[in-house]
Amino acid sequence: MLKYLKLFEQFLHLTEKKPKGAPDFHHSDAPDAEGRFKDLSIKDLAAWLIKTRKKDVKKISGSLTQQIVFNRKSDPKYAEKMEKTRKEVYKQLGREDLLKESVDTEDGLGKVYLALREDSGQRWWTYKGFAGDKFFVQVHENNMNDIDINPDYPVLTYHSDTVNKLIKAGKIKKENVYNHPDHISKSGSKEEFHKLVGEDENIPKTVYSKNDALEQLEFPIIAKPAEGHSGKGIQIINKPDLMEDVDEKIFDTFSEYIDKEEEHRFINFKGKPIFWMERTPLNEKAKTGKGSAKSEMEFGYAKRSLSDLPKDYRKVLERFCKIYEDLPYMCFDVMKGKNGKVYIIESNAQPGVPFDSTVEAYKHIYEDFYKKPLNKESLTKLEEYANTMIEKTLSKKVPKTFSVPY
Repeated sequence: MLKYLKLFEQFLHLTEKKPKGAPDFHHSDAPDAEGRFKDLSIKDLAAWLIKTRKKDVKKISGSLTQQIVFNRKSDPKYAEKMEKTRKEVYKQLGREDLLKESVDTEDGLGKVYLALREDSGQRWWTYKGFAGDKFFVQVHENNMNDIDINPDYPVLTYHSDTVNKLIKAGKIKKENVYNHPDHISKSGSKEEFHKLVGEDENIPKTVYSKNDALEQLEFPIIAKPAEGHSGKGIQIINKPDLMEDVDEKIFDTFSEYIDKEEEHRFINFKGKPIFWMERTPLNEKAKTGKGSAKSEMEFGYAKRSLSDLPKDYRKVLERFCKIYEDLPYMCFDVMKGKNGKVYIIESNAQPGVPFDSTVEAYKHIYEDFYKKPLNKESLTKLEEYANTMIEKTLSKKVPKTFSVPY
């Protein structure tokens, strides 16, 4: 009789309508649960899974995911128990890394993946794990095979190699990626930036050789390396005879000098600014461009309200976002010259993100992808996280590089 009951149970599972994105149901080759998933406490079930699956995190997680997928609608309390069991397994195994990445997804958070490089990107993005713990789910090369990745979730690129590997492994869908690696090269490189935007009234005039600079630009001239950040490598050339010492193997981009009135950084999403910071120069190189090529520019950042954004800035930003329509998440550094004109200086699809800009990014990607607003509980949590991240920004070890929001 037991034999026929088990066959009937298999038939029910096989004929049950499978939820969208759910894996095919199959019976585990691990020891028969015999009701243990329902009957055991969370701690005991975790211990039993660790023992019977021989500490294989992938097998344990697969067993729990299957239970969650097939019971989420019919028995939400049971599905919640399975989620808690997963965390208990990570705890008992001492896997703090996986425990941090086990984000509660029931309230609208933890439903957007952040693909990054473990040893660099997450420092900016998460203040040592904060954003990844609370709302984004971090995915990198060292954990992509250990955590359950839902291919129907959206992904934001902060490391192209990670995204390409995830797509190749079939863990994520190409169409769900915001800032696909195929388009990332359009930003970041100064040369690619200027070639893409061409000659534009809101871009400082730029050429790519010393001869063209001498013929087409007035002094002072800004000499830049093709790759670089934080002003490192940039030099101001004040007169023609100084151009003789410029090595074109290092400097391959030359731009007109703009006498600036003010400077800003804008993070944009799908054509519109979602976060605004005013930049204040803190050292001589940031103020005038003068200084060693090896030195960096230092800025103070103050969070500003987008409701105060002047129309001329908004108009230029929205126009340039259309140029980068393949990169929906985009950052522009912008200055206003003393001549009153707004200039786009640089673009970056993977910018540094102080204050609570990560919260704004999450909200916009979630609502764009899922075509619905975050619920009230999620928004309340994000507001709390935003306040914490503002405090974290302002209490960094070098607080002078960040000014108080106003």
